[in-house]
Amino acid sequence: MSQFWSALSRNLVTLPGNLRQGLRPDVSPESEALSRRMRRSFVFHLHPLYVTERALNPLVTFGLGLLTLTLFMVLVFTGVLLMIYYVPTTKDALASTQDIQYAVTFGAFIRSLHRFCSHAMVVTTFAHLLRVCFTGAYYRRELNWVIGLGLFLLTLGFAFTRYLLPWDQLSYWAVSVSANLADHIPWAGGVFKQLLLGGDQVGQAALIRFYTLHVALLPCLMTLLIIFHLWRIRKDGGLAVAPKAAGTLPTVPAWPHLVLREAIFIIVVLTVLCLAAAYIPAPLGGAPDIHHPSNPEKTPWYFFWLQEMVSYSTLVGGLIFPLILLLLLLLFPFLERSDKGVGQWFGSKEERFAVVLSLTLGIFALVWVETTFQLQSVNAWLAAMPHWALDIFNPATVMLLLSVIVFVLVGVMVDSTRAAFFAGLSVLVVAILGFTVMAWCRGPGWIFYWPFEDWPLGY
Repeated sequence: MSQFWSALSRNLVTLPGNLRQGLRPDVSPESEALSRRMRRSFVFHLHPLYVTERALNPLVTFGLGLLTLTLFMVLVFTGVLLMIYYVPTTKDALASTQDIQYAVTFGAFIRSLHRFCSHAMVVTTFAHLLRVCFTGAYYRRELNWVIGLGLFLLTLGFAFTRYLLPWDQLSYWAVSVSANLADHIPWAGGVFKQLLLGGDQVGQAALIRFYTLHVALLPCLMTLLIIFHLWRIRKDGGLAVAPKAAGTLPTVPAWPHLVLREAIFIIVVLTVLCLAAAYIPAPLGGAPDIHHPSNPEKTPWYFFWLQEMVSYSTLVGGLIFPLILLLLLLLFPFLERSDKGVGQWFGSKEERFAVVLSLTLGIFALVWVETTFQLQSVNAWLAAMPHWALDIFNPATVMLLLSVIVFVLVGVMVDSTRAAFFAGLSVLVVAILGFTVMAWCRGPGWIFYWPFEDWPLGY
C-alpha cells in the first residue's frame, strides 16, 4: 500500500523532469550537433540489419502499426483518384459524387475502397494505441507516445472531414450534429465551431474548409508525423522489451525474415479490402434537406459515444469526460515509470488480474446503469431533476467515478501504478465502447431500440 502511494506521489513530483526528458530523448550536453545526428540517424533505412525473433511473432503486435500505415497509403492513392472528378461546391458536390459512383469507370470501387480504409484506419489506430498502452511499450518512448496520440487525433480528423464531402442527407446532418456538440464545450466551443464551419451552419464555407483540411493540411501533417514516428521506432530499438532483456534476445536478419512477412501481410490486407470494396458499395443518399433533419440525427459512428454522453449531460459528456480521457492518455507515460513487464501484454499476473477485474466491473456497471436509465419511472424522476443534478446522476458520471475508484483500489491492492492506470483506463474503454453501442441502437426521438426491433411507421 505504501509503495503505491509513494511511487505515485514521487512520479507526480518528478513530472516536469519526466516531461523534459521524455520529449527530448537522446539529447544531452555531450550529444553531437543536431545536423550531424540527423545525417547519421534520420536517413537510416526503416529496418535495422537484424531484428529479434520476438518481432516476427504476429501475436506481439498483431501487425496493427503496419496495417494502419498500409491503410493510410491506400487512402492517399484512392483520394488522389477521387479528387480528379470531385467538385467541392454545394451545387456540384453531390452530382460529382454520383458521377464517380455511377458513371466513372471503377469509380464505385475506388470510392468504396476509400471509405472502407477510412473506417478501418480509425479502428486500427485506436487498437494500436491500446496495444502500446497495455504492453507498456511507452516506457522510455514518451515522445513517440505523444506523436502516436497526435496521429490518432489526426485520423479522427481525416475521417470526420471526409464525411461531409458527398454532401448528401446523411453526411450533411451527421456533420451538423457533430458540429453542434461543440456548443456544449464551455468558453471555446462557439469559437471552435465558427472556425470549423466558417459560420453557424453547414454550408459552402464549411464544405471548402473540410475539403481543404482533408486533401491538404491533414495529409501533410499526417505524413510528417508518420515519418517522425517510424524514425523514432527505429531510433528507440524497434519493439519495446524489458530493459534487462535488451541485447540478450536472439536476432535474425531483417531481410528476408521480417520484410517478406510484412510484404505477405500487406498483400493479404489489400486483397481483403479490394474484395470488400468490390462487393459492398459505399452508400450515397439524396440531396440534403436543410429544413427536415433526419430522425434520429446522429454523428459519424466514431463520435457516437460523445453524442450519447452529451444526451445525458452536456457538461460531463461534452467536456469533463473527454478532457480527463485526453489528459490521462497524454500524461500516462510520464506518471507511470515502472520498467517491469515492458513489452508483455498486461505485464505481471497481478496487472492482468487488475485488467480482467476492471473490465468485468465496468461491463456490469454499464449494463446496470443503462438498464436503470431506460426505466420509465427513472426517466420521469430524472425529468423533474434540475440540470445540475443531471450532471451527477447519469451513466457517463457513474463510469467516470468508477474509473477513479478502480484506479485507487487496484493501485492500493496491487501496489503498482501501472496496474492502477491499466484498471482505470479499462473502465473508460468499456464506457466508450458501451456508449457507442447504445447510440448505434438509438431510434427516432433518441429512444433505445434493440437491433431486432422495428422503428415506428413513418421512419
